[in-house]
Amino acid sequence: MKTLITGGAGFIGSDLIEYLTSKSEQVLVLDDFSGSEELNLNRALKGDLVELINGSILDQNLVEDLMQSVTKCYHLAASLGVERINNDPLKSLEVNIKGTEIVLNAASKFNVRSLLASSSEVYGRNPIMPLNEESDRVLGSPKVARWSYSEAKAIDEFYAFELNKKEAFKVTIARLFNTVGPGQSGTYGMVLPRFIKAAISNQPLLVYGDGSQSRSFCAVSDVVVALDDLMGTSESIGQAYNIGSTNEISIKDLAAKVIELTDSKSQIVFKKHSDVFGDDFEEPARRVPDISKIYKAIGWKPKKSLDEIILEVAEYIKANEI
Repeated sequence: MKTLITGGAGFIGSDLIEYLTSKSEQVLVLDDFSGSEELNLNRALKGDLVELINGSILDQNLVEDLMQSVTKCYHLAASLGVERINNDPLKSLEVNIKGTEIVLNAASKFNVRSLLASSSEVYGRNPIMPLNEESDRVLGSPKVARWSYSEAKAIDEFYAFELNKKEAFKVTIARLFNTVGPGQSGTYGMVLPRFIKAAISNQPLLVYGDGSQSRSFCAVSDVVVALDDLMGTSESIGQAYNIGSTNEISIKDLAAKVIELTDSKSQIVFKKHSDVFGDDFEEPARRVPDISKIYKAIGWKPKKSLDEIILEVAEYIKANEI
């Protein structure tokens, strides 16, 4: 039994590879390396159970060829990160909509059991917390580039649901809420690795806005277990599930926690969103998941605390001098 992971050289993908190969699964990785880190790639490709294909999910012929040789597919490939999306929304839309259409069509055509990695971004700026799988989508203007990723992921979900209804496509949707851990890059606006790297160097921790906006952070080691378990249960077919931590923290408190746990001399510096992302940038005030549905389905809930995650990421950054 062989498994295809699109975007497998990325942060979550490389951890998923390690987890699946620890169970002796053979893994085929399709990645164009646009969002991968060399350390993640080196870590993921150890052993003889992993085969790497350098290519794009936009290459329909390639995707169909690969899909014929596997029984499962985790579709993780995406153009993501707030800064990347804000800077090039057209590329985000192309990869996240057209690329996903190609992958899902191929998986359905060859009857490949699949899991689509979606995002908490589909909920937009809905203020009613916690967010459950039936919560409304509340978005800003289409003129705001920030929402292009949200729209793309929602369209991906619509497409997957319709293939499930019309073609009995065996697909599960996982809505990820701020997955973090060793190996994640802060290059495209990911807040936790950016904070920790700055703190280790005693550099200022840059907080956008007043820092009152809050998020919840879930360890990638917990997330990959959820992905694998969802893939393995027939109950999840045709369903969407939130995956994340229910422990909420403001960004300014997160910065303070990072400074404390890393014994840093860094200061917290506040900067307007508009100075970094432009005048039309919008950010949800809160985003916290209700995970009762996934707990009922597979008994999953996060195990690792935020403090543990921060210390692990700090140790990883120090050890690899990044």
